[in-house]
Amino acid sequence: MKKSTVKKGLIIIFAVFLTFSALTGCAGRKPMPEQNNVAGQNGELAVGQTTTLTTEELSPSVSLQNSAAYEKLAAYKTGDYSRQSVAEFNATLAATPDELTEFLTLYADVTASPEDENYGFFSTTLRFSSNEMYCESRGEGFAFFTNIEKKSRLCNYLDEYGDPVYGFYCTAEMNVGYAINGEKLTVGERDAILLTFQEEMQNYLDSLSETEITDGDIKTMLTDKSAELINSLSTDNMKLLSCEVYLCDIITSA
Repeated sequence: MKKSTVKKGLIIIFAVFLTFSALTGCAGRKPMPEQNNVAGQNGELAVGQTTTLTTEELSPSVSLQNSAAYEKLAAYKTGDYSRQSVAEFNATLAATPDELTEFLTLYADVTASPEDENYGFFSTTLRFSSNEMYCESRGEGFAFFTNIEKKSRLCNYLDEYGDPVYGFYCTAEMNVGYAINGEKLTVGERDAILLTFQEEMQNYLDSLSETEITDGDIKTMLTDKSAELINSLSTDNMKLLSCEVYLCDIITSA
């Protein structure tokens, strides 16, 4: 590859990563996503929240269902993809730096609404693999970003954007560092472990009362819970290494 091509490729990768880094991050990064519930498709595990952007936000000129990018990415959802090793699957997506640049560009060009049959595949499997390949290209460790929230006391009015207002709102953001044996770990196993961690953290926050959250040290409580999950969910082929709860926000009203 010519030097100019390499430079151009790195610029494209960096620009594309700025788009999907809100979805997840390399170890040590602290992306700031907005969250939406995930609905799995065709038996895929689907729990918690992931980020999604509208088609217009990502590429105003791209039509979701008719775009070549959408069709090319959807084609990776083969009948046995979840049983492939992570290494094999990621190599299928992009085996060279040029292919990685192309793949990340495609991934930034399209998204799927929760009603789309490929939504779970795009927002989980491709999200995790995209992050791993990018971080690996930079020699950085893998990390999974997740955001959890608890809302209660629904008010009888809407905010200026027409969204519901709650009398109590708690949100927390965290990064979970992990390491894998990519030759042995399957795509389905990886996705299940990360999403289960997210689901269990959400369930724990939901189980706490408003008083427990406001009167206690919620950051410490979440950190302790994450340590339990790191131990229970880690396997021989995938180790959850650490969890940093780096932002907790509580909003209450009378």
